[in-house]
Amino acid sequence: MALIGLDVGGSGAKAVAFSDEGKILCTSYQEYDMINPAPGQYEYDPNAIWAAARGVLAEAAQKCGDIVRGIGVSSFGESYAILDENDQVLCNTMMYLDTRGQEFLDELNAKYDIYDFRAKMGSRPRINHSTVKLHVVSAERPDVIKKAKKILFMMDFVLYRLGGEHATDYSLAETTGGLDLTTYQWNRELFDWAGIDVSLLPKLVAPGTCVGTLSEKAAADLGIAPGAKLVCGGLDHIPASIGCGVTKKGQLANSIGTVDCFNLITDTIDPHIYDGDFLFLPHYTKDHFGGLIANMAGGVLLKWFRNHIGKYEKEMWKNEGKNFYVEYEKRMAKEPTDLIVLPRFAGYSKKFSDRAGILNMTLSTTNEELYRAFMEGASYEMFHMMQAYGQGIDSVTAVGGGANCDTYMQIRADVFNLPVYTVTCDQTGALGNAMAAGIAAGIFRDVDEAVAACVETRKVFYPDQKRNEYYMEMYDKYLRIYKALEEF
Repeated sequence: MALIGLDVGGSGAKAVAFSDEGKILCTSYQEYDMINPAPGQYEYDPNAIWAAARGVLAEAAQKCGDIVRGIGVSSFGESYAILDENDQVLCNTMMYLDTRGQEFLDELNAKYDIYDFRAKMGSRPRINHSTVKLHVVSAERPDVIKKAKKILFMMDFVLYRLGGEHATDYSLAETTGGLDLTTYQWNRELFDWAGIDVSLLPKLVAPGTCVGTLSEKAAADLGIAPGAKLVCGGLDHIPASIGCGVTKKGQLANSIGTVDCFNLITDTIDPHIYDGDFLFLPHYTKDHFGGLIANMAGGVLLKWFRNHIGKYEKEMWKNEGKNFYVEYEKRMAKEPTDLIVLPRFAGYSKKFSDRAGILNMTLSTTNEELYRAFMEGASYEMFHMMQAYGQGIDSVTAVGGGANCDTYMQIRADVFNLPVYTVTCDQTGALGNAMAAGIAAGIFRDVDEAVAACVETRKVFYPDQKRNEYYMEMYDKYLRIYKALEEF
């Protein structure tokens, strides 16, 4: 038997078929194009997203050559599909990057106390919230809202096309900015403000809920047997944490991809943490949340190094069929550096203190030292976010491309002064979705049993106390430098 995890991402859809032991049977991926009708406007055609999702599901199901018992689906947040009475898409959806709606965000900020709002809604008002985006639609396309019979979000849209209910899970619903976490109901006041009738919105369910079975029509279209359980995986970060075994309070999943992201399991919402920038998402574990925050530079830092400082080696190794990051790890500095990389290359704002820099170089500084210093600087930034959270963290599990670099993982362990775990599966989001589907199909009793069966530790990196002491001295300088830059 097979379980399929489907993740609808920001650039494409990926379906991975797993055995009931968490072993990858096959993978399928299809991209879709982002539409850029004007500066600052970023859209998707929901029909293109569905076509890609349908395509990868069909390919994965046929490749694995086994009976599909369950399909778990997750997606990015905020974006929506508005359907008419015939379930046809009425308009494109705005992506979370879209900058429209600033005037509506200003209204929310003027109307509510940020911290009271966040204590109730899990995050402060944001321009990427669906409530703001749908307000733009109701203001600019009243004809669309007039014809609307259903509003779904990307995970729900795919599940609905497969035969599922008109339902969404709490974690994805939280990204709308309109889920009241004190009642787990849609906030009617906010959607009335946005010009949206809450009756159009999907039913709310917990993450991991089965919302139906694969219909005969969808099964025939995909070329597989009907009856597979259809399961809400949730916002992509939530099943990704399950897929690497992060399920208990105090455990933290660190996704090191293009963005460097923390997802900390907690049972409380503190609206004042990190000036309100933590995003709290309902988790699979009852009465628990994933506290989400990201450094937008993340893996982009190492990519920038590769494309500029390491461009000669990049071309040389490309011609030799070698991976730049694997080869550069072999030659990078093995000891902590005395360099300080200020890693905000993506910039948090236009302020001088929210930008990047490289300090303490000499004529003897090597590229290999710089490469390590980039990893150290990124680790200082993430450690700062950990410190700002202020609650007990017992362990870190790293996933994503950065987790494949053992030297980087040892740096993280030494800076964080915590054990850093890595796992064998590099498709943790899809695995988490498949595990949720396995629970719904009766293959696993609960999340703990699914983790025990499917999640395998690759290696654990333990902190070196002497290096931690040195890194804390450097971290103190790091903080003082950023503080000093606020004067400019």
